[in-house]
Amino acid sequence: MSLTIEKITVDQAIALIEANDYIAIDTETTGAEIRDGRGYAIGLSISSILGDFVAHGYFPVRHAIGTNLDHSDKEKLKRAIENYKGTVFFHNAKFDLVSLATMGINYRGKFLDTLLMAHLINEEFPYSKDLTTLAKHYLGQEESKKDDPAFKEAVKIWGWDLPVELMEPYASWDAALTFRLGMVLLPLFEQNVNAAYWDHKQKFLRTVIDMEKQGIGVDLDFCRRKIAIGEAIMADIVEIHGINPGSPKDLNDMLIGQLGLPVVKISAKTGNPSFDKKAMEVYEEMLERLDNPLAERILTYRGWQKAVSSYYRPYLELVSPDGRLRPNYKLHGTITGRMSCERPNLQQIPKESTKEWNGDLKKCFVPTPGYKLYEADYSQLELRLATAYSKDKILMEIFAQGRDVFTEMSKDLGMSRQDTKTLVYSIQYGGGVNRVKEVFGVSADRAREIRQNFFDTYPGFRKVAEQARNACLVDGKVKIWSGRYRHFRFRADEAHKAFNSVMQGGAADLVENAIVRLHEEVMDDNCRMLLTVHDSIVFEVREGMEGHYFPLIEKTMVDMPGDFGVRFAVEIKELA
Repeated sequence: MSLTIEKITVDQAIALIEANDYIAIDTETTGAEIRDGRGYAIGLSISSILGDFVAHGYFPVRHAIGTNLDHSDKEKLKRAIENYKGTVFFHNAKFDLVSLATMGINYRGKFLDTLLMAHLINEEFPYSKDLTTLAKHYLGQEESKKDDPAFKEAVKIWGWDLPVELMEPYASWDAALTFRLGMVLLPLFEQNVNAAYWDHKQKFLRTVIDMEKQGIGVDLDFCRRKIAIGEAIMADIVEIHGINPGSPKDLNDMLIGQLGLPVVKISAKTGNPSFDKKAMEVYEEMLERLDNPLAERILTYRGWQKAVSSYYRPYLELVSPDGRLRPNYKLHGTITGRMSCERPNLQQIPKESTKEWNGDLKKCFVPTPGYKLYEADYSQLELRLATAYSKDKILMEIFAQGRDVFTEMSKDLGMSRQDTKTLVYSIQYGGGVNRVKEVFGVSADRAREIRQNFFDTYPGFRKVAEQARNACLVDGKVKIWSGRYRHFRFRADEAHKAFNSVMQGGAADLVENAIVRLHEEVMDDNCRMLLTVHDSIVFEVREGMEGHYFPLIEKTMVDMPGDFGVRFAVEIKELA
């Protein structure tokens, strides 16, 4: 496809909308947060087929400098978009749909998101799903004009609300690029994603928009107190004990030199022991098992460091003027299909515990007056799903009768309940002999025995794990119950993760399905869905109406689509 260099008029844009089955829309904003009213759209671009060309045009509606569309043209464009019967391509529809709403355009029709299309076609490659990377991969050397140094320099000078004549060529080009990318992705997308799944995904995306719009109240004074306590404790550990658990050099001395822990990872750059995030996750598990004052100080320091930098301080910095946090959920954030969350990351809120740095983190969150906050949490969702796949009769009976699964499994495996839980999650997440060895601090032979005992006791797990592994090796992908696929770029290296991907991805899709049905069938002004955290959903329920909404929430979350053959369970408790 070729690109015209002529700007199309509003009337020509409307003619394109009326004549074509596919169009692309891209919006420009002031750069401030659009979900809480501080930011807003200043213009939109439209692109589609015009004869033998891809036409594109930019239409300013609220620029501070330059000529904006008059009221009549804005209304004509608004009606044409809202009444469009075809399919709109967006690149990051979650943003553009909200952005359109700030200019009074409420688009409720069909759409495709080139970002999510590329993710569902192959979540691993290309790894980045930004417009420039995808355009280069699928269209050759094309790139977003917003990556042009001249554009970036203009933004430095003017901010995102550029004068109309400066914004126009960059914005309209990106709409044309989105359209061209969408048309190239379309046949690949139709091969990899069934229509029913994408219908669900559109509903889920709109539901997430509503959740983010709601936000959640945050106790800023509580955050400030926690920051002060954490910084004081960290300073004391460094000053009084003369150690700095935030320093790789000191960690090397403490973990390997003083505590005698093994080297779990070597840095590719230096050839020395690594203490990066992955390595420290393993070390912290080892430290938890030691009865040692030094281990306790390291865990305390790093616990507070994480809590202050990842939770309390970002909450203060990112709160909206109305006192609510509005996280950005990324529907393409993980290769397994689970959402990720940023600015701030409210999806990784730790569970309640006795840890002073984050055990009471949920106290940060406060309800709207007249409401209470509740969390509906799936119980062992991935293990129940794994049991459904394995068809293990013993575990299916345990779940059906509502007995404690880890207590029962501990008897079968001859291990403590906590060790059983640790083993199940290690194996469930694709852990091999080395992982079991690290977690339990045992020899490779003993780790092999522990792992073998698990599969001998529950042979169905080995069978389905092997089926997933073989599918990965042969097809380079495994199918999730919802109909989508998890792809693997490096089959031989990643085959051991295949079953875990089916479980994680399947659990994520179960939660997604429940969220959509809750939004459609249960939510109203007396019961609002605010967040999803791991396998749980956070609600704000009007005081005194819990008896009405709790049974509806539980029934909707437990009644899964299809027959999994396993009883799913949900616990609802106050978030406090």
